[in-house]
Amino acid sequence: MKYIVTGGNGFLGRAVCDVLIQDGHDVTVFDNFSRSNGKNLIDENNIKMIEGDIRDKNLLLKSTKGIDGIIHLAFINGTEYFYTRPNEVVEVGIKGMLNVSEAAKENNVGEIILFSSSEVYQKPKMVPTSENVELVIPDIFNPRYSYGGAKIASELILVNMCDKFLDSWKIIRPHNIYGPNMGTQHVIPALVEKVFANSKDLEIQGDGSQTRAFCHVQDFKSAFSLVLRLGARSEVFNIGVDEEIRIDDLAKLIMDVAGLNKEIRGTEPNVGETQRRCPDIRKISELGFRKQISLKVGIEELVLIRKTEVR
Repeated sequence: MKYIVTGGNGFLGRAVCDVLIQDGHDVTVFDNFSRSNGKNLIDENNIKMIEGDIRDKNLLLKSTKGIDGIIHLAFINGTEYFYTRPNEVVEVGIKGMLNVSEAAKENNVGEIILFSSSEVYQKPKMVPTSENVELVIPDIFNPRYSYGGAKIASELILVNMCDKFLDSWKIIRPHNIYGPNMGTQHVIPALVEKVFANSKDLEIQGDGSQTRAFCHVQDFKSAFSLVLRLGARSEVFNIGVDEEIRIDDLAKLIMDVAGLNKEIRGTEPNVGETQRRCPDIRKISELGFRKQISLKVGIEELVLIRKTEVR
């Protein structure tokens, strides 16, 4: 098939492109390259690159001609931006999804795969959290929820506006995917940087009792490939692992792997931060998914990379 991947030059986008190429598909990336060094992050011999903003409907319409499927990841990600740029987060999220919908309809694109987020769950009533729980925005006045709210809106647009003209749609909700080359704005790489920083203390958000379940990018690729090939249409899929770890224990694990020791110091948590996050992964497990990379092995990989950079 011929796929276009919006936001394909981001961390998850590049992983998606790897899977598509591996599975024999033709891939075009549509990205504004605002969060990276640009086109050198993708093998241009295998992938066509289109530089553009997802809010540019005319360019997206032109770029999706002759395309069989759209995989939509283009969004403003990163917790810092949820608080500092909520207007852009909402605009890019909702306008981008509307443009994807219109481009698919006008160009007779048969499939849309929407990458949503674990942030749609916010404060779930059950953990591990299944795909069919209620999606609720706890407080519209908290800019934190600009991202989760825009993701929920994107899901609504896909389900209610696109179902009638698509052959297939799927929604994927990734949970705390980590790995090399993801930048330092997410939990694990940020903690790795702090462990190696020239300071006596290691600062964490809150008291460290918050839990997350971290999935290595290679396991994400395996799960995504299964959903792409075997996942039923008109379905929602969590991708992640179901093993929780406290953030303070995560910090200790990183220090142990790095052979360094610092005093963990808690700070005031961001307003609206989720206390627990862990996906119910029965759906992808039924497709054949099995985790292959332990959290310790994944952290050893990142610490080794960081030590090599220090040298």
